[in-house]
Amino acid sequence: MLDPARSLSLVLIMFVGNACKADEPAKTPAGTPLATPVATPDATDAATSEGKRVVGELKRRLVTRLTEALAGGPVAAIEVCGTEAPAIATAVAGAGVTVGRATRKPRNPANLASDWRADALAYFEQQHAEGKKLDGAIWVRVLPSGRAAYAEPLVISNLCVTCHGPTDALAPDVKQVLATRYPGDQATGYALGDLRGIAWAELPAR
Repeated sequence: MLDPARSLSLVLIMFVGNACKADEPAKTPAGTPLATPVATPDATDAATSEGKRVVGELKRRLVTRLTEALAGGPVAAIEVCGTEAPAIATAVAGAGVTVGRATRKPRNPANLASDWRADALAYFEQQHAEGKKLDGAIWVRVLPSGRAAYAEPLVISNLCVTCHGPTDALAPDVKQVLATRYPGDQATGYALGDLRGIAWAELPAR
Protein backbone atom coordinates (compact mmCIF):
# COMPACT_ATOMS: atom_id res chain seq x y z
CA MET A 1 0.00 0.00 0.00
CA LEU A 2 1.34 3.45 -0.99
CA ASP A 3 1.99 5.96 1.73
CA PRO A 4 -0.02 9.25 1.58
CA ALA A 5 2.93 11.37 0.40
CA ARG A 6 3.67 9.08 -2.57
CA SER A 7 -0.04 8.92 -3.53
CA LEU A 8 -0.23 12.70 -3.57
CA SER A 9 2.84 12.89 -5.82
CA LEU A 10 1.31 10.49 -8.36
CA VAL A 11 -1.92 12.50 -8.46
CA LEU A 12 0.01 15.73 -9.11
CA ILE A 13 2.03 14.11 -11.92
CA MET A 14 -1.17 12.87 -13.63
CA PHE A 15 -2.82 16.29 -13.29
CA VAL A 16 0.14 18.18 -14.74
CA GLY A 17 0.47 15.69 -17.59
CA ASN A 18 -3.18 16.03 -18.57
CA ALA A 19 -3.02 19.81 -18.36
CA CYS A 20 -0.05 19.91 -20.74
CA LYS A 21 -1.88 17.69 -23.22
CA ALA A 22 -4.87 20.03 -23.13
CA ASP A 23 -2.60 22.92 -24.21
CA GLU A 24 -1.27 21.02 -27.23
CA PRO A 25 -2.78 21.88 -30.68
CA ALA A 26 -5.45 19.52 -31.96
CA LYS A 27 -4.09 17.00 -34.44
CA THR A 28 -5.42 15.13 -37.39
CA PRO A 29 -5.27 11.30 -37.36
CA ALA A 30 -2.00 11.63 -39.29
CA GLY A 31 -0.55 13.71 -36.47
CA THR A 32 -0.49 17.04 -38.36
CA PRO A 33 -1.54 20.03 -36.22
CA LEU A 34 -4.83 21.58 -37.35
CA ALA A 35 -4.55 25.22 -38.44
CA THR A 36 -7.96 26.84 -38.31
CA PRO A 37 -7.71 30.61 -37.83
CA VAL A 38 -10.10 32.28 -35.45
CA ALA A 39 -11.80 35.42 -36.73
CA THR A 40 -11.52 37.94 -33.92
CA PRO A 41 -14.01 40.82 -33.73
CA ASP A 42 -11.18 43.28 -34.44
CA ALA A 43 -10.18 41.40 -37.60
CA THR A 44 -13.70 41.21 -38.99
CA ASP A 45 -14.49 44.80 -38.06
CA ALA A 46 -11.36 46.01 -39.86
CA ALA A 47 -12.17 43.86 -42.91
CA THR A 48 -15.74 45.17 -43.00
CA SER A 49 -14.63 48.80 -42.80
CA GLU A 50 -11.91 48.51 -45.44
CA GLY A 51 -13.96 46.19 -47.64
CA LYS A 52 -16.87 48.63 -47.70
CA ARG A 53 -14.55 51.46 -48.63
CA VAL A 54 -12.77 49.63 -51.45
CA VAL A 55 -15.83 47.92 -52.93
CA GLY A 56 -17.86 51.11 -52.60
CA GLU A 57 -15.26 53.00 -54.58
CA LEU A 58 -15.16 50.28 -57.26
CA LYS A 59 -18.94 50.40 -57.67
CA ARG A 60 -19.05 54.18 -57.66
CA ARG A 61 -16.44 54.50 -60.42
CA LEU A 62 -18.02 51.77 -62.55
CA VAL A 63 -21.49 53.29 -62.32
CA THR A 64 -20.09 56.72 -63.21
CA ARG A 65 -18.28 55.45 -66.31
CA LEU A 66 -21.16 53.24 -67.46
CA THR A 67 -23.62 56.10 -67.09
CA GLU A 68 -21.35 58.31 -69.17
CA ALA A 69 -20.86 55.59 -71.77
CA LEU A 70 -24.57 54.84 -72.10
CA ALA A 71 -25.07 58.40 -73.30
CA GLY A 72 -23.33 57.18 -76.46
CA GLY A 73 -25.35 53.96 -76.65
CA PRO A 74 -25.20 50.49 -75.06
CA VAL A 75 -22.36 49.31 -77.31
CA ALA A 76 -20.14 51.98 -75.77
CA ALA A 77 -21.07 50.69 -72.30
CA ILE A 78 -20.03 47.16 -73.30
CA GLU A 79 -16.65 48.54 -74.33
CA VAL A 80 -16.28 50.21 -70.93
CA CYS A 81 -17.01 46.91 -69.14
CA GLY A 82 -14.52 45.08 -71.32
CA THR A 83 -11.61 47.50 -71.23
CA GLU A 84 -12.04 49.99 -68.41
CA ALA A 85 -13.53 47.86 -65.62
CA PRO A 86 -10.30 45.87 -65.01
CA ALA A 87 -8.29 49.10 -65.01
CA ILE A 88 -10.69 50.67 -62.51
CA ALA A 89 -10.34 47.62 -60.23
CA THR A 90 -6.55 47.93 -60.37
CA ALA A 91 -6.70 51.65 -59.61
CA VAL A 92 -8.99 51.13 -56.62
CA ALA A 93 -6.90 48.33 -55.06
CA GLY A 94 -4.24 49.45 -52.61
CA ALA A 95 -1.10 47.70 -51.37
CA GLY A 96 -1.83 44.02 -50.87
CA VAL A 97 -5.50 44.48 -51.83
CA THR A 98 -7.29 42.82 -54.75
CA VAL A 99 -10.76 43.82 -55.84
CA GLY A 100 -13.18 42.76 -58.54
CA ARG A 101 -16.53 41.27 -59.52
CA ALA A 102 -17.62 37.63 -59.72
CA THR A 103 -20.67 35.75 -60.99
CA ARG A 104 -21.86 32.27 -61.95
CA LYS A 105 -22.82 33.53 -65.43
CA PRO A 106 -19.82 35.55 -66.62
CA ARG A 107 -19.42 37.62 -69.70
CA ASN A 108 -15.68 37.68 -69.14
CA PRO A 109 -14.56 34.16 -68.08
CA ALA A 110 -12.10 35.76 -65.64
CA ASN A 111 -15.09 36.82 -63.53
CA LEU A 112 -16.38 33.30 -62.87
CA ALA A 113 -17.01 32.92 -59.12
CA SER A 114 -14.67 30.41 -57.48
CA ASP A 115 -13.14 29.61 -54.08
CA TRP A 116 -14.42 31.92 -51.34
CA ARG A 117 -16.15 34.12 -53.91
CA ALA A 118 -18.44 31.21 -54.77
CA ASP A 119 -19.19 30.80 -51.05
CA ALA A 120 -20.06 34.48 -50.73
CA LEU A 121 -22.29 34.35 -53.80
CA ALA A 122 -24.03 31.22 -52.49
CA TYR A 123 -24.82 33.08 -49.26
CA PHE A 124 -26.45 35.97 -51.15
CA GLU A 125 -28.29 33.54 -53.44
CA GLN A 126 -29.85 31.90 -50.39
CA GLN A 127 -30.81 35.26 -48.94
CA HIS A 128 -32.37 36.26 -52.26
CA ALA A 129 -34.25 32.94 -52.59
CA GLU A 130 -35.69 33.46 -49.11
CA GLY A 131 -36.99 36.87 -50.13
CA LYS A 132 -34.60 38.76 -47.87
CA LYS A 133 -33.52 42.27 -48.80
CA LEU A 134 -30.02 42.40 -50.30
CA ASP A 135 -29.60 46.15 -50.02
CA GLY A 136 -26.85 46.71 -47.46
CA ALA A 137 -26.05 42.98 -47.11
CA ILE A 138 -22.40 41.99 -46.69
CA TRP A 139 -20.31 38.82 -46.32
CA VAL A 140 -17.00 38.75 -44.41
CA ARG A 141 -14.56 35.93 -43.70
CA VAL A 142 -11.00 35.58 -42.39
CA LEU A 143 -9.28 33.13 -44.75
CA PRO A 144 -6.91 30.33 -43.66
CA SER A 145 -4.02 32.48 -44.93
CA GLY A 146 -5.01 35.19 -42.45
CA ARG A 147 -6.15 37.50 -45.25
CA ALA A 148 -9.70 38.84 -45.08
CA ALA A 149 -12.43 38.43 -47.69
CA TYR A 150 -15.31 40.86 -48.16
CA ALA A 151 -18.24 40.82 -50.60
CA GLU A 152 -21.42 42.71 -51.45
CA PRO A 153 -24.22 41.58 -53.78
CA LEU A 154 -24.61 43.06 -57.27
CA VAL A 155 -28.27 43.40 -58.20
CA ILE A 156 -29.59 44.14 -61.70
CA SER A 157 -30.67 47.79 -61.99
CA ASN A 158 -32.09 49.81 -64.86
CA LEU A 159 -28.51 50.60 -65.85
CA CYS A 160 -27.76 46.88 -66.33
CA VAL A 161 -30.84 45.67 -68.21
CA THR A 162 -29.79 47.22 -71.53
CA CYS A 163 -26.88 44.80 -71.87
CA HIS A 164 -27.84 41.99 -69.46
CA GLY A 165 -31.59 41.70 -69.99
CA PRO A 166 -33.54 38.97 -71.83
CA THR A 167 -31.81 38.04 -75.08
CA ASP A 168 -34.87 38.64 -77.21
CA ALA A 169 -35.15 42.16 -75.80
CA LEU A 170 -31.57 43.23 -76.59
CA ALA A 171 -30.97 45.69 -79.40
CA PRO A 172 -29.52 44.17 -82.63
CA ASP A 173 -26.23 46.10 -82.31
CA VAL A 174 -25.85 44.86 -78.72
CA LYS A 175 -26.38 41.25 -79.80
CA GLN A 176 -23.84 41.68 -82.58
CA VAL A 177 -21.07 43.14 -80.43
CA LEU A 178 -21.66 40.53 -77.71
CA ALA A 179 -21.47 37.69 -80.25
CA THR A 180 -18.22 39.13 -81.64
CA ARG A 181 -16.50 40.17 -78.42
CA TYR A 182 -17.86 37.48 -76.07
CA PRO A 183 -18.84 34.37 -78.07
CA GLY A 184 -19.26 32.41 -74.84
CA ASP A 185 -21.31 35.09 -73.10
CA GLN A 186 -23.59 33.81 -70.33
CA ALA A 187 -24.54 37.18 -68.87
CA THR A 188 -27.98 37.80 -70.38
CA GLY A 189 -31.50 36.81 -69.38
CA TYR A 190 -31.64 38.92 -66.22
CA ALA A 191 -34.62 40.94 -65.02
CA LEU A 192 -34.69 44.03 -62.85
CA GLY A 193 -33.89 43.09 -59.25
CA ASP A 194 -32.15 39.79 -60.07
CA LEU A 195 -28.94 38.91 -58.26
CA ARG A 196 -26.16 39.26 -60.84
CA GLY A 197 -23.11 38.41 -58.73
CA ILE A 198 -20.82 40.05 -56.17
CA ALA A 199 -18.33 42.87 -55.87
CA TRP A 200 -15.45 41.65 -53.72
CA ALA A 201 -12.22 42.60 -52.03
CA GLU A 202 -9.44 40.51 -50.53
CA LEU A 203 -7.43 42.35 -47.91
CA PRO A 204 -4.04 41.85 -46.18
CA ALA A 205 -3.83 39.96 -42.90
CA ARG A 206 -3.95 42.10 -39.77
